[in-house]
Amino acid sequence: MGWWQNVYHTVVNQLALFRITDVVDIAIVSYIVYKALKFIRDTRTVQLLKGVVLVILLTQISYVAKLNTLYFILSNFLQLGIIALLIVFQPELRRALEHVGRRAASSLFVQHNDSGVESQQVIREIAKAAQAMSNTRTGALIVIENSDNIDSLISSGVPISAKVTSELLENIFVPDTPLHDGAVIIRNYKVELASCVLPLSQNPNIKTSHGTRHRAGIGISEESDVIAVIVSEETGRISIAYKGVLTTGYNEESLRNKIMELVSGNGDDVDGKSKFRFSSLTKRRHS
Repeated sequence: MGWWQNVYHTVVNQLALFRITDVVDIAIVSYIVYKALKFIRDTRTVQLLKGVVLVILLTQISYVAKLNTLYFILSNFLQLGIIALLIVFQPELRRALEHVGRRAASSLFVQHNDSGVESQQVIREIAKAAQAMSNTRTGALIVIENSDNIDSLISSGVPISAKVTSELLENIFVPDTPLHDGAVIIRNYKVELASCVLPLSQNPNIKTSHGTRHRAGIGISEESDVIAVIVSEETGRISIAYKGVLTTGYNEESLRNKIMELVSGNGDDVDGKSKFRFSSLTKRRHS
């Protein structure tokens, strides 16, 4: 039992030296590692890192096997690895930094006065309009903004600043009308913008049957914490894009319930938690 006592005393001595700053340090590093792993999982970085790991393994093998020429080439290549990674990962790093910047800035303007009745009314009107457009197979893309300021992600857009009603949403997306082509942005309990151009998702796993409207909805949800409601022009199916994940097959009631779940914090989330709140569904101020 002597070895067990030595281990016990060693652990006790180490814990005695443990400080609150060590706990904070570990928590910060754990959070950074978690975010880095999530970033790797959500992008094409996984495939690229496989290549980096392979190069490192080949470098070590060439050193042990005394393959001097191969080792010289690979070791010098690794010295430039950081610069190469910055160049290769530039789009992902830019999006990640932009996301952090938007969250930091927008959080200063989020109000915490819940207005559940008004939020529920907005959701009901969106669901009602989506069902009506589904029945007539009218294509639509409705984006509900949350805490992230998505102004930097939107190209063009016509200011509307009108009360959210199903009639207004249906009229906006009538084919061949001036505002039908593009997305509607819901903000401050209003239809804030129409005919907006959004970033398209570059996810290679998206079904080829999904067109530009679905890719735009998925793309904006990848870049920010919005809910994108999509009505297919070809099939009339109603979908939700949330955090880069597309779910489909909704009707008016199920769509209303799903959005209510997300905005109330009870909905399913990729990260196991929801960032949506009634207070920040649309009640925001912008600098």
